Parts: sequence; structure tokens; C-alpha cells
Amino acid sequence: MVRIMRIEVSKYNGFCAGVKVAVNKAFNALEEEKKLYSYGEIIHNKDVIDKLKEMGLTVVDEVPEKSDAKLLIRAHGVGKYVYDKINENNVEVIDATCVKVKKIHKIVEEFKNNDYNIIIAGDKNHPEVLGIIGWCIDAEVIDSVDAFKSLDIDASKKYLLVSQTTFNSKTFDEITDYIEKKHLTNVVAENTICDATRKRQDSCLELASRCDVMLIVGSKTSSNTKKLYELSKKVCENTFLIENYKEIPYKYIDKKTIVGVSAGASAPDWIIEEVIKMLENLNNDMNEKNEQAEQAGTMHELLENYGGVSYIRTGERIKGTVIYVTPEAVSVNINYKSDGIITRDEFSMGEVQDLTKLVKEGDEIEAQVVKISDQDGNVVLTRKPLEEHKVWEELEAMKNDGTVVETIIVEASQFGIYGKVKGIKGFIPRNQISINRNADPSEYVGKNLKVQVLETKNNKGRRQLVLTSRAIEKQEKEAKDNEVWETIKEGEIYEGTVKNIQDYGAFVEINGIDGLLHINEIAWTRIKHPSEVLKTGDKISVKVKSIDKENKKLSLSYKATIKSPWALFLDKHQKGDVVTGVVTRIVDFGAFVMVDDIECLLHIKDLDWARTEKVTDILHEGQEVTAKILNITRKDRKVSLGMKQLVEHPFDKYAKDLKKDDIIQVEVTRILLDGVHVSVNGNIDCFIPIAKVSTEKLRTPAQVVKVGEMKDAKVLGIDLKGKNLNLSFILEDKGDEFENTEAASYQPEEANFTIGESIGNALGDLLK
Repeated sequence: MVRIMRIEVSKYNGFCAGVKVAVNKAFNALEEEKKLYSYGEIIHNKDVIDKLKEMGLTVVDEVPEKSDAKLLIRAHGVGKYVYDKINENNVEVIDATCVKVKKIHKIVEEFKNNDYNIIIAGDKNHPEVLGIIGWCIDAEVIDSVDAFKSLDIDASKKYLLVSQTTFNSKTFDEITDYIEKKHLTNVVAENTICDATRKRQDSCLELASRCDVMLIVGSKTSSNTKKLYELSKKVCENTFLIENYKEIPYKYIDKKTIVGVSAGASAPDWIIEEVIKMLENLNNDMNEKNEQAEQAGTMHELLENYGGVSYIRTGERIKGTVIYVTPEAVSVNINYKSDGIITRDEFSMGEVQDLTKLVKEGDEIEAQVVKISDQDGNVVLTRKPLEEHKVWEELEAMKNDGTVVETIIVEASQFGIYGKVKGIKGFIPRNQISINRNADPSEYVGKNLKVQVLETKNNKGRRQLVLTSRAIEKQEKEAKDNEVWETIKEGEIYEGTVKNIQDYGAFVEINGIDGLLHINEIAWTRIKHPSEVLKTGDKISVKVKSIDKENKKLSLSYKATIKSPWALFLDKHQKGDVVTGVVTRIVDFGAFVMVDDIECLLHIKDLDWARTEKVTDILHEGQEVTAKILNITRKDRKVSLGMKQLVEHPFDKYAKDLKKDDIIQVEVTRILLDGVHVSVNGNIDCFIPIAKVSTEKLRTPAQVVKVGEMKDAKVLGIDLKGKNLNLSFILEDKGDEFENTEAASYQPEEANFTIGESIGNALGDLLK
């Protein structure tokens, strides 16, 4: 039995946990922000870096001065000074430093603070080592036992030895063995090699020991990949470091070869899978050739007698005659032991619905061999490669001409969507799907989309069809927008949709164009944030305040389309109405009450019929009050309220049962030089002139009365209009002298004297 090639894959391959986390964080950030800075390359793999750069990644060697995007710190970590610079520049950080690397930073910083000299086993130019040095200021870097031996170890000093996480574990063991052998008790060794690195190295070494050829997949600049290569090379002479399937050394591989595959931490799964898939294809191809070689000896003579070919090969171009056609497949006589079969999907790069409409029996047809025998024994053929070159030329022309075509979206991923153009599967990156940045790729599957060819080659020059639907959508929107800008009119009212809300206002879309609705134009009352009135998606009417066609700016107003609170108030209320409101502010002269969004003044003099000293004696902020509208000034937009007007005046209530010459009891409340104030019924203030206080001639009423004294008074007259009583204390009877004398009217605002003058006059009288 013929021996076939065997492919064996190392147990531990691909991204380590730290690198995987960093790469995932980068992809996730770019999905959301579309722009990201990376402090150095995230991974030593050009394919991955190129893909991230296409999505918006910018690799930098210094902390950006401007914080227009987040900064990602890769798994290798950075020095303490970098974090200081980040804080200084106020840059938002995505810290993807490997937890094992962070542990090393903490160890060296702690030991350095305790006066230890730091020694690092690793590559002095590797980013991880440079980052570690940044946490201990300075360190000696070694890469072998001989390098350690060359160090001048001072017995009077303390040393700490750590290692790069991807350092060769066997080399580190040799160094620690030497330290133990030489009894260097002042050297503390911390093995900080990552367990994943050890497992990867051990697995690679074990695999290499039993393989004829070892393929180490990864970047040639990757430290851990180079260490795998060095380890494998020691036990397997035919060890090769390859970056992708294109570098597979086929001349070292035949049907008897055992091929081992291992990969560094910088190799993504899809590159490893491509290498393995290519080896499997090679294996299958060698098996087919073996079968053909065996059959050639027995069938050669018979085929030659019939004038046919002796054998065919996979990938070979052949010609044949159509012998049978169905809508789904074409059967072709290729002068071989079996007929060839071309399915509808393999007939053309373009979409084919029915093969009977394209070919007929007897037609000569050219195709390429895909497989020597399928499950029914037919030779599987395809015509696609024959058309492919021509199709790519057409796609290039479409790119140059900006041709617009339609495609059905057949697949979606987190990075974009896929559709076919002329039978070639094309990729539409997420940022090329729509002008809507939040477009969900999954929502486009099964839909027809207008697209243009963006690229026909990738950065490496390989054929790759990249499409854009965003560019077409943008062109269509610009054309529609220009039409709207020509028709929209200032002062008109339009229906719009709230698209975005900011602190300073909201953006409203009108017929496809966005206008700014400033916060001051949202409501008639003062609001702190637009979200108090609006939410995204609201359908509202807005009035166009101004149009700047040159700069494509539109200023809108929402409140102009609705009645103001003042207008609504006037529609609802008039002078004399009784209203209810809430006290919003209290001032010395009264209180402001909010009634239907209008602030009304309730003056202190209109709080109570009795004299009010302080507003807070009656009201407090937040209190609900009922009052009467005393006046509305339309010009100044002012409303006056009164509370006391809702109750009967105390004087009117008291005077109902009062008549002239009645004797009533009063309380002296204030004493002036020209008379006294008395309280009637506890809430009516009246003035009795000095002449009615006593029959004697007085310098001051204080000579015969005092504040708080209760006295009897005679009602001389009742002034209902002026709300006043003409009173007199009960005096000695001196005929009709007092009864015919009209009471003097007290008008304190007309008094022309000062307290100083009054006291002076009183003292003068006493000294006479």
C-alpha cells in the first residue's frame, strides 16, 4: 500500500490569552469609534495589522497630543513614564497589557524601591523588555548563561532576576542552575515566563522530535516565534519559519513526509488554518496522482486504441462535446473513461438560472478539471477560471468608470457584508455600507443593494473585490439634499424627525437634511436640557428661522409652532378669575406664583387685610395658593394677584352691626405725638387724634395711655368706603363742645415732623 503524507499539529498554537484580548479589544473599539491609536504594533503579524489599519487603526510611537481617539496599550505593556504622559495629555486609554506582564512591572518596581539591581532575561530590543525597564528606570538585559556570567555581580549588593514572558524556558533554567551552583545568595530569581509559552515550547519540541519537516507559523520579527524555530531546529533539521501558506517549502514534502505544524503567539487562527488546508490539498493531490498512475498502466492501451487521452490531471484545461443538458447541469464527453459534469454554479462567474438557454447538445465546450471522480464517477469540471481573468478586467473597468450595479447580500459578519458582482464574491466593509454609522450588517442579508467597485486588489497585490454602497447612498443623498435646499423656505413650517439630541439643542431632519433646533427655541419656558421636552425619533413641526445655503446650515424653531404660555394664559383667564398656583419665589415686597407656566406677582399688601410685616409669615416656597386675578397688563405681560380679596374685609364684617354713638372696647397699639392707634375687634386699625384722647391739653398721649391698654371708645362716625371708624375715648361731659366738633382726619403720610423734633419739643415742654 502506498504511504501517504501525515500532517500533525502542535497542541498549543496561535494567539496567547494576552494577545487575543488585545486584538479583540482593538477590533471592538474600531467597530464603535472607527478610529484608534495603538502605542506600537499590537501584534507581530502584518496581515492582522493591515486589517486593523483598514478599519481605522493608527500605530504611534508617542502619546498623541490631541485626544481625538482612544489609545490602546498593547499586551507587551509600556513604562510608567508613558502613563504619566497619557494623564498629562488627558488621553482616554484602552489598557490591554497582559496580566502576566503587569505582574512583572509590579515586581521590578517593588524590588527597585528596596534597592535591588534588576536583571532581565530577554531580548533588549523587545517592546515587552523596554516596558519592564520603564518601571525600574534601568536594568541589565541578558539573553544567555554566558551573558549572565559576564555580569559583574557585587556580593555587597542585591539583585533581582526576572524574565521576558516569552523567554526560552530551558535557557532560563540554565541561568538559575548557574546561580544555585555558584551560591549567589544575593540574587533573587523570579521565573516570570508565561505558562502558555512553556507549554507551547515543550509541545513544539516534542512534535519536532518525531517529524521529518517542521513548519513554524508566525512573524519573522516575533520573539516567541523565533524561539520556537530555534528549539525545533535543534531536533529537526528541516525546520522552516513561514508567515503564511505561500511560504510552504513544497520541495521538502512528498508522500512519505511527516509534517509538523506549530505556531507562535502572533499567528492568528485563520493563517494557521490556511497552512493546514494547503497541506491537506497537497496530500489529496498526491493521492489522486497515485491513483491515476496505477490506472494508467491498465487503461493506457485501451484508451489509445479508441483515440482518447490516456489520463487527465486536476487543474488541466480540456475540451469536450456537450452530450446532455438540464437546467441544473451539463454533461460533456471528454474522451475519458467517465463523462465530465458542469453544474449550474460552476458554469459561469455570473448568475445562471437555466443552462438549457445557454448551451445545447453538440456544442463544443472548454473547461477545467476540478476533481477526477465524484460520488457518481463523473469528472467534475468548471468554467469559472476560464472567465475569471476577463471578469477581473471588467471589474477594474467598472471601478474606473464608477459603474453602479445591484447585488444581493448573501452574508454578514461583524466587519461587513458580502455580495457577488459578475460571480465574484465582494466584501463591503462596515464603514462602506451606509452613511448611517450605526448600520447593522445583519439587517442587509437578502436585500438588493446598489454598489460600486472600490478596490480590485488588496495591499499585497492579490485579487480582492471590495465594494461600497455608502458612496452611492451619499451621492443620492447629496442630490436630494440639493433639491431640498432649493425648495425650502424661510418662515415656513415643516414636519421633521428628531435625529440627535445634544446639550445645546437637537438636530431635526426635514426632507432628508438636518437643521439645528437650539435649546432656546424648543420651549417657551426655560429648560436645562432638550431631553426634558424631546426624545430621538419624535415627529414634530418646526418653523424655519433662517437658511444658510452656502454653508448648508438650517436654523429651526419648535416653540414658534405652538402657542406661548402667555397666549394660552390669556385664552384661559381674565381679570377677576380665581386661580390656583405654586409659590416659586419669595421677595421682600411679595411672592411670585406660577399659574399655568406664567409667573404672577402676589404683592405683600394683597396677602391679608391685616398689616403683614414679612411675606414668610404667611407663605413659603412650593406652597399651593388660591388667589384672585387683580390685573393683567398685556403690554408688559404682567399679572397681579390678591389673596385677601377672596375674603370679606374685616371692617365690613364688623361694621354691619355697628352704629353711631356705640361704645366699643379698643386696644392701644401705638402711641404717636399727635394721637394713638388702636385695634378694633383685633384686626381693624383706627386712629384717635390727641384731642379725642383726653379733655386735658396733652404734650403727648403717653401722659394718659400706654400701649396694650384696653379702653372704651365712642363711635363718632362710620366711613364704609374708606374702611375707617371715627372714634373718641370716653371724655368728661362738657356739653356739646365735642359732639359738634368734626374729628380730624388722620393722614400719617402727610405728617411733617421727625422723631427727633417730636422728642425735642416734648423735652422743651417739660423744662418750662
